[in-house]
Amino acid sequence: MAAPPLSVVVFDCETDCGFERLCGYSRDAFVRQVMQFTCVCALEMSAADVWNATTEEARADALRKARRHTFWRDRAEAGKTPVHDLLALFDRAALIVGYNVLHFDFPLLQRFYQRTDEATAAQRYYSHRAKTHDIMARVKDVTETYHKLDHLLKQNGLPLKTGSGADAPRLWAADRREELEAYCAADVDVTARLALQPTVRVGVAFASDSDAVHGTRAAL
Repeated sequence: MAAPPLSVVVFDCETDCGFERLCGYSRDAFVRQVMQFTCVCALEMSAADVWNATTEEARADALRKARRHTFWRDRAEAGKTPVHDLLALFDRAALIVGYNVLHFDFPLLQRFYQRTDEATAAQRYYSHRAKTHDIMARVKDVTETYHKLDHLLKQNGLPLKTGSGADAPRLWAADRREELEAYCAADVDVTARLALQPTVRVGVAFASDSDAVHGTRAAL
């Protein structure tokens, strides 16, 4: 049987609360022990399409051909976690992409990691982190400043986020799932668009004439 084609997976998590209940916890402990994901959206692109995305037309084609997935906290097959299939996507991926996922989304999901025939839960978790391209972390390391995703999108002439992350818990509480999924999926889409850009501008102080800092092609 032929091996499956390599993929690039872009993802984002929404949660059931913000940090307004942080009192008594460190931020990390709150994410790992109290806060829970509600919805995770993922976009699965062919690694070959990403590698060949050197023109605007090719980048649009890579996004058009991508497979889109949604995972809900309260929906799971018998004997599986709600993110069983998401973690399988990560297993197969050549590269995982996100915005602030190393310090937020991965710790949020760590409780769902389980042993496989090939690895312990911890080994699997860190193997996923090891092949993750976190755009926020990369830009912060270079510029020594944290930047919001919307700031980078605006600076680079890309579509902005469709709302605020603070709205996501309210949508979940009101059972407005279609809106929540649409918001999460849109975040994934704009993150992918940013990651596919050949260059990036960050304010007036920094501009890269390649994708070495932010881009998926360079990360591959």
